[in-house]
Amino acid sequence: MKTSEKQFLSPEACREAVQAFLGEQINAEKTRRGVVMALPLMYPDGYQVQVHLEPVTKSTALITDRGRTLAKLLENGLNLDAKQTLALLDERKQMFEVNQAGFELQKEIRLPLQGIDVHLFAESLVSIAHLIYKYEPVTSEESVADRTLKQIFKERGIEPTVNAVIDGKIEKQIRVNYLLSGRHPLACKVVKRRGPMLGYMEQWGWRWTDVKQHNPHLLRGMIYDPDKQEWDDTTLNICKSVCDLFCPYLETQTIHDAIDRAFKNGN
Repeated sequence: MKTSEKQFLSPEACREAVQAFLGEQINAEKTRRGVVMALPLMYPDGYQVQVHLEPVTKSTALITDRGRTLAKLLENGLNLDAKQTLALLDERKQMFEVNQAGFELQKEIRLPLQGIDVHLFAESLVSIAHLIYKYEPVTSEESVADRTLKQIFKERGIEPTVNAVIDGKIEKQIRVNYLLSGRHPLACKVVKRRGPMLGYMEQWGWRWTDVKQHNPHLLRGMIYDPDKQEWDDTTLNICKSVCDLFCPYLETQTIHDAIDRAFKNGN
């Protein structure tokens, strides 16, 4: 082997190359409750793994996924209540010593922060996310909000990109239900989660802020079914602060107005 090849493929050179890559892929941002980190690990659908760190005491912190991992499995049709799925989920939680609170996966860790704690928790999320491949997901039922949007698009002769992927400044490959291309592109997410929405909207609040930093012209929309979700004042305020379009599917004129804005010329 030539001298230059030995230098390029030495243990030191290989280690430095990987360390440089990992350093470039790790991002950390301050949030209202602590710190959010984007890590060089991917979920099965290509989404980058994110973890949130929140102080508990002077010597401990909570690391959590804010419910993202299990919610994504549910949205993709996996029955989380099935006996075999529960057994596999419990197995992974025990292996990584992870706790579950509702949809949220979390673990208490000691301070000062150790990198191995963050890495192992992120690995646990990826392992659990791969449960989607264990069993055939059921076909998810189309929501009334979906049907309403499709009818509006049809009436107006619009063909949006379905299941579109958009990028944020930090988080990449954020998936939305519909994307309208225009002077001000409109990315629209149909809310299908049931029950309390605070954790879900804190997650999407971060995403919408991130994509707006990446593309200032992007319009952010969320349509929901008021009969399926529970909205408190804090959650509603988050939605209104980060969305250019936020309304129940019944408010069709509000949806039309947002579409008009997407195709309007000028600022």
